[in-house]
Amino acid sequence: MGSAADLILAAPNEASSIVACDYPLGAFKGVNVDGLDPLKLAVLHSLFAARALPDILRDYQPIAQASPSGPWLVRLPHELLVLLGKIAPPDQPSVAAQWSATDQAKEEAWSPEDADQFLGRLIPFAQTAAFEGKDLYLWIYN
Repeated sequence: MGSAADLILAAPNEASSIVACDYPLGAFKGVNVDGLDPLKLAVLHSLFAARALPDILRDYQPIAQASPSGPWLVRLPHELLVLLGKIAPPDQPSVAAQWSATDQAKEEAWSPEDADQFLGRLIPFAQTAAFEGKDLYLWIYN
C-alpha cells in the first residue's frame, strides 16, 4: 500500500533533529501512516482549498533528507493543517469518500474506509499542531 511513512509532530526548528534520528517515532510524538505520501496529501489539500493540484504540489517537496536515497522529510503546509482542523466529526466520512474517489487514491485501491482511517490519524495531529504551535511532518522512508 504505497510508501512507508510516519506522521511526526515537532517544533519548527526540530526538522534537523528528526532527520538525525534513526527512529523519529521513538523521539517525537507521531503515528505510522504507511501508504500515505505527499501526492495524496496534496490531492486532499487541493480538494479543500479548491486550488489546482500543480500549484499545491510545490508545497510538498522534501525539506530535508537523511541521505540521497532517503528517508525524506516533508513539512505539511499550515493551510492543510487549518483545513484538517476544521473537519467536524460528522463530516469526516464524506471527506473520506471524496478523497478516496480521486485518481491518486484509486491507484492504491483505497476505499472510503481507508481514507477515513488516514483522516482519523491526520485530524487530531493537525489540531494538536495548531494548538501547540508545532509543525506536522511526513517522514517517508520507503
